[in-house]
Amino acid sequence: MTILTTIPTSATRPFAWRTAVWLARLRRLVNRFLAAVIARHERHAARAALHRLDDRQLQDLAISRSEIESRLEELAQTRARLQQPGWH
Repeated sequence: MTILTTIPTSATRPFAWRTAVWLARLRRLVNRFLAAVIARHERHAARAALHRLDDRQLQDLAISRSEIESRLEELAQTRARLQQPGWH
Protein backbone atom coordinates (compact mmCIF):
# COMPACT_ATOMS: atom_id res chain seq x y z
CA MET A 1 0.00 0.00 0.00
CA THR A 2 1.36 3.38 -0.95
CA ILE A 3 0.62 6.76 0.49
CA LEU A 4 -1.14 7.79 -2.75
CA THR A 5 -3.94 5.31 -2.20
CA THR A 6 -5.03 7.13 0.96
CA ILE A 7 -5.27 10.57 -0.66
CA PRO A 8 -8.80 11.47 -1.78
CA THR A 9 -9.19 11.70 -5.54
CA SER A 10 -10.46 15.29 -5.34
CA ALA A 11 -7.14 16.34 -3.81
CA THR A 12 -5.17 14.78 -6.66
CA ARG A 13 -7.08 16.59 -9.40
CA PRO A 14 -5.47 19.75 -10.68
CA PHE A 15 -6.97 23.00 -9.47
CA ALA A 16 -7.54 24.22 -13.03
CA TRP A 17 -9.63 21.15 -13.88
CA ARG A 18 -11.80 21.53 -10.78
CA THR A 19 -12.25 25.22 -11.54
CA ALA A 20 -13.26 24.46 -15.12
CA VAL A 21 -15.87 21.96 -13.94
CA TRP A 22 -17.24 24.45 -11.41
CA LEU A 23 -17.42 27.20 -14.04
CA ALA A 24 -19.23 24.88 -16.47
CA ARG A 25 -21.83 24.09 -13.81
CA LEU A 26 -22.23 27.78 -13.01
CA ARG A 27 -22.65 28.58 -16.71
CA ARG A 28 -25.39 25.94 -17.06
CA LEU A 29 -27.16 27.35 -14.00
CA VAL A 30 -27.04 30.89 -15.37
CA ASN A 31 -28.21 29.71 -18.81
CA ARG A 32 -31.17 27.88 -17.30
CA PHE A 33 -32.10 30.90 -15.23
CA LEU A 34 -31.94 33.25 -18.22
CA ALA A 35 -33.93 30.82 -20.36
CA ALA A 36 -36.63 30.70 -17.67
CA VAL A 37 -36.76 34.50 -17.48
CA ILE A 38 -37.03 34.79 -21.27
CA ALA A 39 -39.72 32.10 -21.44
CA ARG A 40 -41.73 33.84 -18.71
CA HIS A 41 -41.48 37.14 -20.55
CA GLU A 42 -42.61 35.52 -23.82
CA ARG A 43 -45.57 33.83 -22.10
CA HIS A 44 -46.61 37.13 -20.59
CA ALA A 45 -46.38 38.89 -23.97
CA ALA A 46 -48.36 36.11 -25.69
CA ARG A 47 -51.00 36.20 -22.95
CA ALA A 48 -51.37 39.97 -23.31
CA ALA A 49 -51.57 39.74 -27.10
CA LEU A 50 -54.22 37.02 -27.02
CA HIS A 51 -56.31 38.88 -24.44
CA ARG A 52 -56.29 41.97 -26.68
CA LEU A 53 -57.87 40.02 -29.56
CA ASP A 54 -61.62 40.04 -29.92
CA ASP A 55 -63.65 36.83 -29.94
CA ARG A 56 -63.84 36.64 -33.73
CA GLN A 57 -60.06 36.86 -34.08
CA LEU A 58 -59.64 34.19 -31.43
CA GLN A 59 -62.15 32.02 -33.29
CA ASP A 60 -60.00 32.39 -36.42
CA LEU A 61 -57.12 30.94 -34.39
CA ALA A 62 -59.39 28.12 -33.16
CA ILE A 63 -59.10 29.34 -29.55
CA SER A 64 -61.86 30.44 -27.24
CA ARG A 65 -61.19 33.06 -24.60
CA SER A 66 -61.50 30.46 -21.84
CA GLU A 67 -58.78 28.30 -23.46
CA ILE A 68 -56.05 30.96 -23.57
CA GLU A 69 -54.39 29.99 -20.29
CA SER A 70 -54.48 26.24 -20.95
CA ARG A 71 -53.11 26.66 -24.49
CA LEU A 72 -50.27 28.83 -23.22
CA GLU A 73 -49.47 26.22 -20.57
CA GLU A 74 -49.39 23.48 -23.22
CA LEU A 75 -47.04 25.57 -25.34
CA ALA A 76 -44.78 26.19 -22.34
CA GLN A 77 -44.58 22.47 -21.61
CA THR A 78 -43.82 21.69 -25.25
CA ARG A 79 -41.10 24.30 -25.34
CA ALA A 80 -39.53 22.98 -22.13
CA ARG A 81 -39.56 19.45 -23.55
CA LEU A 82 -37.93 20.60 -26.79
CA GLN A 83 -35.19 22.40 -24.89
CA GLN A 84 -34.18 19.34 -22.92
CA PRO A 85 -30.71 18.07 -23.82
CA GLY A 86 -30.73 15.09 -26.13
CA TRP A 87 -34.29 15.63 -27.34
CA HIS A 88 -33.44 15.52 -31.04
